[in-house]
Amino acid sequence: MRGKQVKNKRIWLITIASWLLLVGLLSFLAPTGKEVASTSKNSGLPETALSIQANKVIKENFSSSKGMPLIIVFENSKGASDEDIQNVLELMEKNYSSIPKFSKIPVEHRSSFISEDNKTFFIPLILDEQLESKEVHEKVTEIKANVSSIIPSNFNVYFTGPAGIASDTIELFSQADIVLLLATVGIIFILLIVIYRSLILAIIPLIGAGIVYSVVDRLIGLTGKFTSITIENQALSIMMILLFAVITDYSLLLYSRYREEQDMKVALVKTRETILFSGGTILAGVATLAFAVYEPYRNFAPVFAIAVVIMLIAGLTLLPALFAVVKMPKKKKYKTNLWFAAGSASTKKPWKVALPILLLLSIGTWHATTIVYSFDLLESFPKELSSREGFTKLGEAFSEGEIAPTTILIKSKDEKVIADIQEKLKDRPLVSQIRPSTTESDSYTQFSIILKANPYSKEALNEIESIRDEFKDQPVLVSGETAKQVDIRKINNRDTFLVMTLMTVLIGAILSFQTRSIRASLLMMVSILLSFGAALGFSTWIFDIFFSYSSFSYRIPLYTFVFLVALGVDYSIMLMSRLKEERKQHEEQVAIAKAVELTGGVISSAGLILAATFAVLISQPVMELKLFGFAVAIGVLVDTFIVRPLLLPALLIITSKNRRN
Repeated sequence: MRGKQVKNKRIWLITIASWLLLVGLLSFLAPTGKEVASTSKNSGLPETALSIQANKVIKENFSSSKGMPLIIVFENSKGASDEDIQNVLELMEKNYSSIPKFSKIPVEHRSSFISEDNKTFFIPLILDEQLESKEVHEKVTEIKANVSSIIPSNFNVYFTGPAGIASDTIELFSQADIVLLLATVGIIFILLIVIYRSLILAIIPLIGAGIVYSVVDRLIGLTGKFTSITIENQALSIMMILLFAVITDYSLLLYSRYREEQDMKVALVKTRETILFSGGTILAGVATLAFAVYEPYRNFAPVFAIAVVIMLIAGLTLLPALFAVVKMPKKKKYKTNLWFAAGSASTKKPWKVALPILLLLSIGTWHATTIVYSFDLLESFPKELSSREGFTKLGEAFSEGEIAPTTILIKSKDEKVIADIQEKLKDRPLVSQIRPSTTESDSYTQFSIILKANPYSKEALNEIESIRDEFKDQPVLVSGETAKQVDIRKINNRDTFLVMTLMTVLIGAILSFQTRSIRASLLMMVSILLSFGAALGFSTWIFDIFFSYSSFSYRIPLYTFVFLVALGVDYSIMLMSRLKEERKQHEEQVAIAKAVELTGGVISSAGLILAATFAVLISQPVMELKLFGFAVAIGVLVDTFIVRPLLLPALLIITSKNRRN
């Protein structure tokens, strides 16, 4: 017996050593994910998108139109004199040759870029289109410092437009990963100490997660270096949170069974199915993103697929080994009044338990169908950010459309054709003005239209879509930020429907295989879908009431669905795996109640930690991440403390009775 224990311990130590060796090799040979991270080309749109085709025509026919515009907004609250403005224009033109020569325009003709009260004016500066996102940020930072040093102190300066927004986005997330990592590790450690009062149980999951993260990060780095797959910073940030949370879940599950069985090999055998199916559902969920057309969605798939596969392997090898080499835990007698009461109530009075829960979840789900979605990234930014402040100043002094004019391309030089199209555009209610282009082409005519509305608003998107429809039979192309958002909206609607459908069907099939019951898998999917709907509905309602947000990022539903469904269903898998064991010894009602009681402690602890981990995103400066983290946290808590211990057992009893009848 003693010899067997020594042999087993040697195997566990070899397993740990192998993981550490892998970490060492990858650290030496592979780059990190951050080192290869970049942004999607064409704003994430495919080459076939109408706005991208229009951009391609512009680049091919109008050489001076190439690049990303940085709009520099100058404000003097007391009103600047014509001489002051002239001085600023000349200083800017002297330092930046690519700036339009606005100083040469007579004072009486400057209304297009100087406000009536002379308090605000702007200058566009075009950056090289070949710059990577990090290089754009570096260039904008350099320009900010230089402009601040040459412009008189009585002017406030803001940097907005596509380049300003891109730079601020990078700035916002520059320290995000460090903050997220520290906050994630800290909150997991504190919760484990509070819940289990065990230093070992608090440290081992974090050690395991740290090792797994080191491997995953370097494998993602290799993927980004040697393939054409784009690795995005946002995917890396959310992956890190998911990894620490799931590794902690697996650790709690393993340790709980280890304490019960007093033998890690037996505990692993008992939990293997749960870990495999848990990892399988998460993998299936993120894999469906590969079918998305919108690149930021599609880029999540390889990052999370790599992470999930390595987490699954670690859950079956590294984590058992880490626990097995420490002191044997004391055996626990499972008797928790709370979960015993939950199991008894849901099985003895299923209708009384199920109906109010279904009503509550239905109300939240109904509210989710009324959400208004926004395509304005600036709405997610802090109000004091330069790009958002500059946008606000432009909207107050001119038209909000100044930040992102829409370019109209006509494949014609016929003056009558051009005049007819321009006249139709002037008659449109949201078109503020038409501006001629300063560059020419042999075959195309180019000019810009300025909208009266925010170029990222629903009204602006509908207007540009309507313009496209009006001239679809004529040689007219529409380019610009608003046109891109129109294409993104169309593709997002397609991707959201497709991914949600595929994921529901695929995970449903996996659950059917695991439970050997279509009835049980349908109940599990219905309950988790209601959890998702309620979490999304109640979260947006809370943000509306307490933070005055009336619209929300279009990406929230799909992100929340993928992570909440893939993660939330894990706890039902844990319950159903235990139920299969208990059915061998008890009749259905007792088996269900027993399964709820025996899994209550570990699942509630895991759910609480998972919810708290995603809630860390609330600390981020971007509203989109705040809401995403909050919604996932709410959904996990609902699933952990309401759906899994109460609703699902009640539905199992109700449908079981109906089936016998």
